[in-house]
Amino acid sequence: MADPGLQSAAHPGLRRLGILPLRVVPGRGNLAIWTFAIICALAQLAVAASLGVTIYRIPLAAALILSLVQAAAIVLALFAPVWATLLALIAGNALSGLAQAGPDRPWPIAASTIVAYTLVWIGVSLRARWWLPVAGWSFSVLSAVMVAVDAPTRADDGLVIADLIVFAAVTLGAVLVGIGIRNWSLLRAQLRAERAATAAELARREAVQDKARIARELHDVVAHGMSAIQVRAASARYRMPDLPADAAAEFDEVAATARSAMKEMRVILGLLRDEEGEADHAPQPGLDDLPALLARANDLAPVTETGSWQLTADEQSNPLLGLTAYRVVQEGLSNVARHAPGAATEIAWTETPAERGIRIRNAPPTRAIAPRADGGGHGLRGMRERVEAMGGTVAAAVTGDGGYVLQVRIPREERE
Repeated sequence: MADPGLQSAAHPGLRRLGILPLRVVPGRGNLAIWTFAIICALAQLAVAASLGVTIYRIPLAAALILSLVQAAAIVLALFAPVWATLLALIAGNALSGLAQAGPDRPWPIAASTIVAYTLVWIGVSLRARWWLPVAGWSFSVLSAVMVAVDAPTRADDGLVIADLIVFAAVTLGAVLVGIGIRNWSLLRAQLRAERAATAAELARREAVQDKARIARELHDVVAHGMSAIQVRAASARYRMPDLPADAAAEFDEVAATARSAMKEMRVILGLLRDEEGEADHAPQPGLDDLPALLARANDLAPVTETGSWQLTADEQSNPLLGLTAYRVVQEGLSNVARHAPGAATEIAWTETPAERGIRIRNAPPTRAIAPRADGGGHGLRGMRERVEAMGGTVAAAVTGDGGYVLQVRIPREERE
């Protein structure tokens, strides 16, 4: 019955009392509990009313009303334990006070009242903290003793004492069972929460360790290699005095590109090594950085640019769009340099009311292609993942003249 996970939805006053709310829309488990409580309440009403009238000589109206209050307390214990406690005590004391003692019947507490108290205390113990059912039980036992002592007509003292002992023992057992089940449910819920928190922390630590391992690999393999390229390219004009001017300029461009790549590599390494995500991140490139990128690429092969994007104010402030466009052009030009050295390249910027496009087309290579160190394909896959994250598409194909074309489409953001 107890559902500790629902405590946060309870009224603050109920939380202070330690009362657990029942689901508004019960599932199968709660539906079975409701059904059982209602059946018990109806049975209690029928039995208590009939026994009160026939055996204990209680007036019919009083027996019906008090039995109905007892039955209502059984149901109220599921969602209003305080009211259930009060009603159970009122009805139980009233029935005991109106019942006539006799040697052939349990007195001062009837068997039906013992059953009613048992069901109510179990429900109250499951829904509230321990002090409420314990206080209710203590008051019910004390009231029963007072009824037995102050009764105008006395029954056999042995039978009265036996009835009180049975009543106190059975109802106390109900209180202890309810408290035990409630504490067990709370401990299970706390254990599940601790396990979930532990699993989340382990997953986070594993992710941090994976990021650290990737950062080490990038630093040891890529960063060291780029550093060596930059140093050798920058020192080429000094190591080879007879180097032609255009070749020296080419080496200087390679050194500048290597420095730029190393700068971005340091940003990536900082992101990977930042466990809490609070490191200061260098600004990412955007559309404003494209002219410098095209100028560097134009030193290797002719690059022409047609069209432009007319960005709105929101799009100009969106760093993701500019970063994606920059990475698309950067990867496209890198692919041209690797797979079609010396080929002329055309970059066309297109836009429609529904989408924006980038078309990168290169002619066949004019120089020999250098052998590739690996299988490649990672840049195009990364580009596709980046564009698809924005809802766009990437298409690439070989042209009829032996060139290559790359088409990227990015949908415009919908405005309400």
